[in-house]
Amino acid sequence: MKSIYKFTGIRKKLIMYYLITILLLGITSLFSYYNAKIVLVKLNTIITDYVYLNNLNNDVNNLMIGLEEYLSTKSSDALLNYYTSYNDLQAKGLSIPREAVTEVEGMMLKNIGYMIDNLLLETDNAVRAKRERISSEYIAHFTRSNEISEYIKLYINNLLNDKLQKGSFRYGALNKNMTFISYSNLIIIIASVILNIFLVIVFTYRLTKPIVELAQSAERVSNGIYDVEPLQIETDDEINILTKAFNDMVVNIRNHIDEIKYQAEIEKKLQEQELQNFKMKSLLKDAELKSLQSQINPHFLFNTLNAASQLAMMEGADRSSELIENTAELFRYNLRKLEEPVTLADEIKNVKNYMYILKTRFGNKLEFFMDIDSRLLHVKVPCTIIQPIIENAYIHGLEDMEKQGKIHLKVRRNQEQIIIEVEDNGMGMEDCRLKSIISEGLGVEAHRKHVSGIGMHNVINRLKLFYSIGNINEVIEIESKLGLGTKVMLKIPFSEDVKEHD
Repeated sequence: MKSIYKFTGIRKKLIMYYLITILLLGITSLFSYYNAKIVLVKLNTIITDYVYLNNLNNDVNNLMIGLEEYLSTKSSDALLNYYTSYNDLQAKGLSIPREAVTEVEGMMLKNIGYMIDNLLLETDNAVRAKRERISSEYIAHFTRSNEISEYIKLYINNLLNDKLQKGSFRYGALNKNMTFISYSNLIIIIASVILNIFLVIVFTYRLTKPIVELAQSAERVSNGIYDVEPLQIETDDEINILTKAFNDMVVNIRNHIDEIKYQAEIEKKLQEQELQNFKMKSLLKDAELKSLQSQINPHFLFNTLNAASQLAMMEGADRSSELIENTAELFRYNLRKLEEPVTLADEIKNVKNYMYILKTRFGNKLEFFMDIDSRLLHVKVPCTIIQPIIENAYIHGLEDMEKQGKIHLKVRRNQEQIIIEVEDNGMGMEDCRLKSIISEGLGVEAHRKHVSGIGMHNVINRLKLFYSIGNINEVIEIESKLGLGTKVMLKIPFSEDVKEHD
């Protein structure tokens, strides 16, 4: 943590540059602020005198208006307005200095103060005489008050004119001073900008020149050119350390490449040995797949052909021909090599052929529904994995039922998996039987009932081999309830390897 606060290297250069820039900008700003403050003080002095005299004149007018209104109406509101103006004017009159002065403005202001005292006295006598209903007295006092107020206004106007003349002169001088200050500020700002630009160029060039050289050498190394000459950069900051580290890195890369070449020769020999082992494993896997190939069930073939013969006698030849054609397609599909992958479209077509044969044999006793995501039909899967599951659902779930059987086939994608669901409304199974299906298969007798001889255990094993999956729960999931039916879900990995599997 201490290194963060060290004043060295690039950090020192950056701090010095920013301090110089801030100092220049600060001096310029302070100079402008100081001059603006002086101008404001002078303007405030001129405006303050004008405002004071104008307010004093307004107070005299308000006093006389209030007095006249009271004398003519004698209302309480008029009297209240009069005393309000009286108090305001009295406060301003008391604030006027009365000591002896030699300046004309001071003498005039002092006279205005004395006249305000007399005006307040005369107006107060007029109000008192009005209350006592002495007409001659309050009229005389009111007349005297008007005369005094006119003298006060005259003095105020003279003072305003005098201050206006002096203020005009001061404002002209101030305006000239402001022009000089404006040009001075402009010159200082331009000089600061030019100096900052110069500092930026010099500092940036000195800082980036070694970095550019280092970057060019690093780019050559990244392009595979390792015979670069060691950089000769002498600076007093972190770039010098970085340069030395880069030179050492290039040397280490060269040494490491030589070591990699040596290890590559050894690994090549190991890979050749691993290739031989892989070929041996592939041969064993092919042998295992071929050993799972089973034979056509003659009992099923007899029953199917018998049904076709009866239909040919009872109906025309069209349906019989279609039945025999579907049967031939089914047998032809089951006789293909199991190690060769097929598309989901091929598997679903095989299922349709099989279900056509079943529906032909058993009529309305069996219903079949499909919900297929057409975007998944091109995916490669092992051969004959769906038809055995559907056949298993019929044999063990629906064959011995009296009610109508229903089988639902659904193919959908769930994130990185393709889920193939086969659900029936058959007899269902107990938990112990589910475990035996997953762990041990259905037994020899159950296999023999299948048209292809391939049962649930066969499908599970082939899926595990095809996708190299060890955990059976990652391949299949079965849900079943007695009397309600069974759902079998095959889980197919969905990836580029699956779509282009050969």
